[in-house]
Amino acid sequence: FPKVELPNPFGGGPLSPASSSTAISIGEKVLVVGGTGGVGQLVTRKLRSRGYDVRVASRDVARATETIGDDGCEVVRLNLVGEEKSSDDEMRAAFEGIHAVVISVGTTAFPTKKWQGGNTPKAIDNEAVTRLADAAAAVESVKRLALLTSVGTSAERKGEMPFPILNLFGVLDAKRAGEEAVMRNGDSG
Repeated sequence: FPKVELPNPFGGGPLSPASSSTAISIGEKVLVVGGTGGVGQLVTRKLRSRGYDVRVASRDVARATETIGDDGCEVVRLNLVGEEKSSDDEMRAAFEGIHAVVISVGTTAFPTKKWQGGNTPKAIDNEAVTRLADAAAAVESVKRLALLTSVGTSAERKGEMPFPILNLFGVLDAKRAGEEAVMRNGDSG
């Protein structure tokens, strides 16, 4: 897939349009990782309403099916953290036949019960995103990769309030590491 550019939301340039070789067409398959979260659900619904074939990857297929409802989405199991982390073969199967990937994963900025089971910023926003970006780069059919991330990850913004508070436990650093993995993989294709 083409080089990924992360625009500066505070004055950066617009996203460059996809070339005809990297554009995805209506009906092509999009993998949404994190499709049961708040933002991921919105992305999933929007993609479906625009006519894309959507596969949602979730660590809990039953919960994902219930959350998404009967929306015509395929749901596959993909656990990115903890003792039951998906194997490389399971990762490849989730990406099979995919034309675009939307990564919409994340956890809380501060320690909560959501961090149980290895669901920490480092594990999710850095290691899991890196693994997903690497997997996407290895799949020939993948033409586009989108990472939904956070404001405040750039070195220029990290010292400005409220970002030092949000980064007390490293969530913005972890997100930036994930962004860098996506950019590295974009450069390779």
